[in-house]
Amino acid sequence: MNDPEIYVKWKPLLMCLVAIAIVSLIILSIVIPVKMATKRGRSGFGWFIFCLFFSPFLAIIIIALLGETEEKRRERIIEEEKLRNKYRDPAPSHSQNNLKKWFEENPGKTLNDYYNKR
Repeated sequence: MNDPEIYVKWKPLLMCLVAIAIVSLIILSIVIPVKMATKRGRSGFGWFIFCLFFSPFLAIIIIALLGETEEKRRERIIEEEKLRNKYRDPAPSHSQNNLKKWFEENPGKTLNDYYNKR
C-alpha cells in the first residue's frame, strides 16, 4: 500500500509568519509613542497620526523633548502633594472621635501607642 505523502509548502507559511512579526513590531512601535503622549497630557490620536506619516522613533524623541503640558504638570504636582500630606499626617483628620474612643477603650496608653497600633 502506498500511503500518500503530505507536502508542506514552507515558503508561504514562513512569509506569513514574517509578515505577522513585522506588523506586530510596527503596531508596538506606534503604541509606545501614543502611550508616552497620553501620559504627558498630549493628544494620543494626534501622535498616532504623526507616527503613521512619519517615524515612531522620531515621535518618541519629540515627545520626550516636549515633556508634559502645563495642565498635566499641575495635576501631577497636586497628586504628589496629596500623597505627601497623606504620609505626613498618619492619622486622618476625621479620626478625633476614633482617638477619643481608643483612649477610653485602652486606659493607660499614650498617643504613641495609638499611632503604633497599625
